[in-house]
Amino acid sequence: MGENSSDDDLEMMCTPPEVRVVAASTNSNLLPEKLKRLYMNAYNQLKTWYEERKVDKVTEIFLLAYFEEKSEGKKVSTLWANYSMLKSTLAIKENIDISKFFKLVAVLKRKNSNYKPKKSKVFTKEEIDKFIVEAPDDEYLSKKDVMVIGVAGACRTDEFCNMLLDDLDVCDDIIVINILNSIKEVCCC
Repeated sequence: MGENSSDDDLEMMCTPPEVRVVAASTNSNLLPEKLKRLYMNAYNQLKTWYEERKVDKVTEIFLLAYFEEKSEGKKVSTLWANYSMLKSTLAIKENIDISKFFKLVAVLKRKNSNYKPKKSKVFTKEEIDKFIVEAPDDEYLSKKDVMVIGVAGACRTDEFCNMLLDDLDVCDDIIVINILNSIKEVCCC
Protein backbone atom coordinates (compact mmCIF):
# COMPACT_ATOMS: atom_id res chain seq x y z
CA MET A 1 0.00 0.00 0.00
CA GLY A 2 3.04 2.30 0.19
CA GLU A 3 3.37 5.38 -1.97
CA ASN A 4 7.15 5.95 -2.07
CA SER A 5 8.48 2.40 -1.83
CA SER A 6 11.57 3.00 -4.04
CA ASP A 7 12.56 6.09 -2.00
CA ASP A 8 11.97 4.13 1.21
CA ASP A 9 14.05 1.19 -0.06
CA LEU A 10 16.95 3.52 -0.94
CA GLU A 11 16.72 5.19 2.45
CA MET A 12 16.71 1.78 4.19
CA MET A 13 19.84 0.65 2.30
CA CYS A 14 21.68 3.82 3.33
CA THR A 15 20.67 3.59 7.00
CA PRO A 16 22.80 1.56 9.44
CA PRO A 17 20.92 -1.36 11.08
CA GLU A 18 21.24 0.02 14.62
CA VAL A 19 19.68 3.33 13.52
CA ARG A 20 16.81 1.41 11.84
CA VAL A 21 16.09 -0.42 15.12
CA VAL A 22 15.92 2.84 17.10
CA ALA A 23 13.75 4.50 14.43
CA ALA A 24 11.38 1.50 14.32
CA SER A 25 10.87 1.59 18.10
CA THR A 26 10.27 5.35 17.96
CA ASN A 27 7.70 4.92 15.16
CA SER A 28 5.79 2.34 17.19
CA ASN A 29 5.33 4.91 19.99
CA LEU A 30 4.00 7.77 17.84
CA LEU A 31 0.32 6.81 18.11
CA PRO A 32 -1.51 7.90 21.28
CA GLU A 33 -1.10 5.07 23.80
CA LYS A 34 -4.70 5.07 25.05
CA LEU A 35 -6.11 5.00 21.51
CA LYS A 36 -3.49 2.88 19.73
CA ARG A 37 -5.89 -0.07 19.43
CA LEU A 38 -8.56 2.12 17.76
CA TYR A 39 -6.03 3.66 15.37
CA MET A 40 -4.67 0.26 14.38
CA ASN A 41 -8.19 -1.12 13.97
CA ALA A 42 -9.06 1.71 11.54
CA TYR A 43 -5.80 1.11 9.65
CA ASN A 44 -6.36 -2.67 9.48
CA GLN A 45 -9.92 -2.17 8.21
CA LEU A 46 -8.55 0.02 5.41
CA LYS A 47 -5.86 -2.56 4.58
CA THR A 48 -8.47 -5.34 4.47
CA TRP A 49 -10.69 -3.23 2.23
CA TYR A 50 -7.74 -2.59 -0.11
CA GLU A 51 -6.67 -6.25 -0.15
CA GLU A 52 -10.22 -7.37 -1.01
CA ARG A 53 -10.13 -5.04 -4.02
CA LYS A 54 -6.56 -6.02 -4.93
CA VAL A 55 -5.30 -2.46 -4.50
CA ASP A 56 -1.63 -2.01 -3.64
CA LYS A 57 -1.36 1.78 -3.37
CA VAL A 58 -3.21 4.34 -1.25
CA THR A 59 -4.66 6.95 -3.60
CA GLU A 60 -7.24 9.66 -3.20
CA ILE A 61 -9.64 7.92 -5.61
CA PHE A 62 -9.66 4.72 -3.58
CA LEU A 63 -9.98 6.62 -0.28
CA LEU A 64 -12.96 8.49 -1.73
CA ALA A 65 -14.60 5.14 -2.53
CA TYR A 66 -13.65 3.76 0.90
CA PHE A 67 -15.17 6.70 2.79
CA GLU A 68 -18.25 6.71 0.58
CA GLU A 69 -18.81 3.06 1.40
CA LYS A 70 -18.11 3.62 5.12
CA SER A 71 -20.44 6.64 5.27
CA GLU A 72 -23.60 4.57 4.90
CA GLY A 73 -25.35 4.67 8.26
CA LYS A 74 -22.48 6.50 10.00
CA LYS A 75 -22.48 9.92 11.61
CA VAL A 76 -20.23 12.56 10.08
CA SER A 77 -18.32 12.83 13.36
CA THR A 78 -17.47 9.12 13.06
CA LEU A 79 -16.16 9.64 9.51
CA TRP A 80 -14.00 12.56 10.64
CA ALA A 81 -12.64 10.51 13.55
CA ASN A 82 -11.84 7.67 11.13
CA TYR A 83 -10.17 10.13 8.74
CA SER A 84 -8.08 11.54 11.58
CA MET A 85 -6.97 8.09 12.75
CA LEU A 86 -6.09 7.04 9.20
CA LYS A 87 -4.25 10.31 8.57
CA SER A 88 -1.98 9.66 11.56
CA THR A 89 -1.55 5.95 10.97
CA LEU A 90 -0.86 6.21 7.23
CA ALA A 91 1.66 8.98 7.87
CA ILE A 92 3.50 6.83 10.42
CA LYS A 93 3.20 3.41 8.80
CA GLU A 94 3.43 4.29 5.11
CA ASN A 95 4.67 7.88 4.93
CA ILE A 96 1.48 9.01 3.16
CA ASP A 97 -0.06 12.41 3.90
CA ILE A 98 -3.78 12.15 3.17
CA SER A 99 -4.37 15.72 4.37
CA LYS A 100 -3.24 16.67 0.84
CA PHE A 101 -6.18 14.70 -0.62
CA PHE A 102 -8.32 17.81 -1.06
CA LYS A 103 -11.23 16.05 -2.77
CA LEU A 104 -11.53 13.65 0.16
CA VAL A 105 -11.59 16.54 2.64
CA ALA A 106 -14.15 18.34 0.47
CA VAL A 107 -16.42 15.27 0.42
CA LEU A 108 -16.24 14.97 4.20
CA LYS A 109 -16.98 18.69 4.59
CA ARG A 110 -19.97 18.39 2.24
CA LYS A 111 -21.35 15.52 4.32
CA ASN A 112 -20.89 17.77 7.33
CA SER A 113 -23.21 20.48 5.95
CA ASN A 114 -26.45 18.69 6.93
CA TYR A 115 -25.12 17.33 10.20
CA LYS A 116 -26.80 18.52 13.40
CA PRO A 117 -24.70 17.61 16.43
CA LYS A 118 -26.46 16.53 19.60
CA LYS A 119 -26.11 19.12 22.31
CA SER A 120 -25.57 17.88 25.85
CA LYS A 121 -28.11 19.16 28.29
CA VAL A 122 -26.46 21.48 30.78
CA PHE A 123 -27.86 22.55 34.13
CA THR A 124 -28.29 26.26 34.67
CA LYS A 125 -27.04 27.92 37.87
CA GLU A 126 -30.67 28.34 38.94
CA GLU A 127 -31.41 24.62 38.43
CA ILE A 128 -28.35 23.65 40.49
CA ASP A 129 -29.29 26.08 43.27
CA LYS A 130 -32.88 24.82 43.27
CA PHE A 131 -31.73 21.18 43.48
CA ILE A 132 -29.34 21.86 46.38
CA VAL A 133 -31.94 23.84 48.35
CA GLU A 134 -35.14 21.88 47.59
CA ALA A 135 -34.14 18.23 47.10
CA PRO A 136 -34.56 16.21 50.33
CA ASP A 137 -31.20 15.48 52.01
CA ASP A 138 -32.25 12.02 53.18
CA GLU A 139 -32.55 10.93 49.55
CA TYR A 140 -30.15 13.20 47.61
CA LEU A 141 -27.34 14.22 50.01
CA SER A 142 -24.64 12.19 48.25
CA LYS A 143 -25.71 13.56 44.84
CA LYS A 144 -25.63 17.09 46.27
CA ASP A 145 -22.09 16.50 47.60
CA VAL A 146 -20.91 15.23 44.23
CA MET A 147 -22.55 18.19 42.47
CA VAL A 148 -20.95 20.75 44.81
CA ILE A 149 -17.50 19.15 44.51
CA GLY A 150 -17.85 18.74 40.74
CA VAL A 151 -19.12 22.25 40.06
CA ALA A 152 -16.92 24.10 42.57
CA GLY A 153 -13.86 22.04 41.65
CA ALA A 154 -14.60 21.67 37.94
CA CYS A 155 -13.70 18.00 38.43
CA ARG A 156 -13.24 15.56 35.60
CA THR A 157 -14.65 12.05 35.86
CA ASP A 158 -11.25 10.47 36.52
CA GLU A 159 -10.59 12.99 39.28
CA PHE A 160 -13.80 11.86 41.01
CA CYS A 161 -12.93 8.18 40.56
CA ASN A 162 -9.44 8.64 42.00
CA MET A 163 -10.57 10.73 44.99
CA LEU A 164 -9.92 9.19 48.44
CA LEU A 165 -10.92 10.15 51.98
CA ASP A 166 -7.27 11.10 52.57
CA ASP A 167 -7.75 13.85 49.96
CA LEU A 168 -10.17 15.64 52.33
CA ASP A 169 -8.88 17.96 55.05
CA VAL A 170 -11.53 19.11 57.55
CA CYS A 171 -10.58 22.37 59.26
CA ASP A 172 -13.30 23.78 61.55
CA ASP A 173 -16.13 24.75 59.17
CA ILE A 174 -14.08 24.36 55.97
CA ILE A 175 -13.39 21.21 53.98
CA VAL A 176 -10.34 21.34 51.71
CA ILE A 177 -10.34 18.78 48.90
CA ASN A 178 -7.00 18.08 47.23
CA ILE A 179 -7.48 16.88 43.68
CA LEU A 180 -4.45 14.79 42.74
CA ASN A 181 -2.54 15.31 39.48
CA SER A 182 -4.11 18.72 39.24
CA ILE A 183 -3.27 22.24 40.32
CA LYS A 184 -6.79 22.76 41.68
CA GLU A 185 -7.67 22.89 45.35
CA VAL A 186 -11.36 23.04 46.23
CA CYS A 187 -12.64 24.67 49.42
CA CYS A 188 -16.17 23.90 50.58
CA CYS A 189 -17.53 25.91 53.50
